[in-house]
Amino acid sequence: LPPAPPPTPPPRPMNANDEPFDVGAARQRRGRYFSIFAALSIFLFPWLLGYSFDTIDPGEVGLLWNQNLNNLDTKSLRDEGRHWVGLGCYFVKFPTYAQQVTQGYIQARTKDGLAVQVMPAFQYQINKNLADVTKLYLTFGLDYEQTFVSIARSNIRDVISTFNAYELVSDRDTLATDLYDGLKVLLAPKGVTLVGYQLLSIQWSNTIDNAIMAAVTELENVKTAHAEKNISQIEALTAVEEAKVLSEAVVITANQTAQILLANKKAEAEMIVLEGTAQADAFAAVKGNMTLNNNELLKYVYLENLVGGMNTYTERQVSVKVPTHIQTALDAIT
Repeated sequence: LPPAPPPTPPPRPMNANDEPFDVGAARQRRGRYFSIFAALSIFLFPWLLGYSFDTIDPGEVGLLWNQNLNNLDTKSLRDEGRHWVGLGCYFVKFPTYAQQVTQGYIQARTKDGLAVQVMPAFQYQINKNLADVTKLYLTFGLDYEQTFVSIARSNIRDVISTFNAYELVSDRDTLATDLYDGLKVLLAPKGVTLVGYQLLSIQWSNTIDNAIMAAVTELENVKTAHAEKNISQIEALTAVEEAKVLSEAVVITANQTAQILLANKKAEAEMIVLEGTAQADAFAAVKGNMTLNNNELLKYVYLENLVGGMNTYTERQVSVKVPTHIQTALDAIT
């Protein structure tokens, strides 16, 4: 048998251009590609790492939005700080401090049909909890403040329609309170708390404004007259009370004077009693020492008053003519 022919070598790899394929060159190219990829990775890694974080500023909260999946994370509410979110993700941020809203003039009508323009301002604050923030974003997006402005405008028209023109000017405190309460109730279901409400300005046409100011002036005049009347009544009552106090003072002074006089008279009476007692004791002593009877004692007293001094009673008889009326009294005693 003839010998077998040698095996046919496998076909040489060919490239896209039907040219022989060089394995060594292919390995070199793969090495270059890997080097380029490594260089790009080293260069891009910090940049990709930086875009994988997002920051929430102080006074804010955030919901995580995945742009790759077009999905909102409704399971957590992130607070302020730097957070890892991954590529293609970022935070939808909401302020947690009070927000000021100042509106321009809003056209409204009073209960009696008069046109009026008012300029309000209010402050609101988003509730810092997951359910309210999520509901707010899913319902209104990030244009929620424009919705609040529309709600406030509607509330103003509704409240002003319950006041007439005079009440709108004279009772602005009640008007501001009603505006605040109404808007607070309307914003509460939206996950928002109303912090404050101010009514900055009210504008009328000149004719209406002059008529209202005239009515207010007349009412103030009536109130002033009532106040003056009350003042007069108070002054009259004060004068009466002063007269009562003065009369009581006069009575007290008179009582004091009477007491002083009574005390003086009592003292004089006591002095008279003491003097009489002393004289009676002295005459009793004279009567005892000189062994006189009553008739002799009275004559002694009479003589004492005539001569003006104490006389020593002796055995000699002194004859003195006693007046008739005194002698009659002495005889009656004896």
